[in-house]
Amino acid sequence: MITYLPKPLTENSTIGLICPAGGLDSYKSVKPAVDYLKKSGYKVKLGRSIVVSNQAYKYLSGCDNDRLNDLYNFWNDKSINAVFCLRGGYGCLRLLNLIDFEQIKKYKKILLGFSDITILLLAFYKMCNLVTFHGPLLSYKFIDKKLKSIDSNTEKYLWKLLSDPKFKFSYSNKSKGVVIKPGKTKGKLLGGNLTDICAMIGSGYLPDFRDSILFLEDCYEEPFRIDRLLTQLSNAGIFEQIKGLVFSGFYKCGFKNNKEIVDLLKDRTMKYKVPTIFNFPAGHDIQNYTLPIGLEVFLDANKCALSSL
Repeated sequence: MITYLPKPLTENSTIGLICPAGGLDSYKSVKPAVDYLKKSGYKVKLGRSIVVSNQAYKYLSGCDNDRLNDLYNFWNDKSINAVFCLRGGYGCLRLLNLIDFEQIKKYKKILLGFSDITILLLAFYKMCNLVTFHGPLLSYKFIDKKLKSIDSNTEKYLWKLLSDPKFKFSYSNKSKGVVIKPGKTKGKLLGGNLTDICAMIGSGYLPDFRDSILFLEDCYEEPFRIDRLLTQLSNAGIFEQIKGLVFSGFYKCGFKNNKEIVDLLKDRTMKYKVPTIFNFPAGHDIQNYTLPIGLEVFLDANKCALSSL
C-alpha cells in the first residue's frame, strides 16, 4: 500500500482551526491559540463552527453539517496548509458516514489533534492512505495566558516534526517509562484514544492493524472501563495482529498508582509477547509528543524509545 505524506509546514504557512467534535465556550477561549500561532509566524483561518451553538446538543460545536463544512472548506482551500483541531470531546464518530473521502484525497494536508480526533486521524489514514498527526490541541494544556508553552518539549517536538518533509522524530522516556515486555520491533504506527478506537470497531473505518506498533491512551476512565476496553480489543483480534504496544500514563483514570495500571496492562496483554512500554508522554497529560499516524517506526522497549525509521 502506498502511504502519502502531507506537505510540511513552512514559514508563513496558513493553519486552519476547527472543532469537528466538541466546541469551546466562547471565542475568548480561541484567542490565545490564534495569537500564539500568529506570534509563531503563521497565518490563521478560523472555522465557523468553533463555539457551542446548538443548545440541544451542547456537547457538540454545532450540527453535523456545520462541523463537516468547516472540514471541507479548509481541506479544499488551497491557501490553507494544515488543519489543526482545537478540542476533542465527542462528535467525530457522527461524521464518519457523512465524509466524502474522495474530496479528502484531492489534497494532502496536515491534520492534527488527539482524543476524539483519533477517529478522524485513523479514518483519513484508512480511507486516503494519508499520514495524520496525533498531537496537541492548541486550546488544551499547550500554552498559558502569556502564550508561553506549558511543556517546552511538547512545543519543540510539534513544530520540529511538522516542518520536516519526512516527519522524522526520536523520542525517549527512559527515566519515567516502564518496560512491560522488553524487545525491539518495527512497524507502522497506529492508535490514539482507546475509547474511540473501540467505538470504531465494526465501522469499516479502522485501518489494518497487521504488523503495526499500537499506541493507546485515555483519560478519566475507571479501571474497570480500561479493562473492558482492552478486553474488547483482545476479543476483536487486534492484539494478535500487532508487533508492539505503547501505552500512555492513562491520565486520571482512577488507579491508585502506576503499579495498578501496569498490573492490568500485563494481565490483558502479556500473552501476546510483543515489546510493550507504559507511561509514554503522549495523550491528555501536559507532555503530549506529536506522533505521525501511519508512518513506519522503530520501538526499542528496552529504552522506552520510539523513533521514525
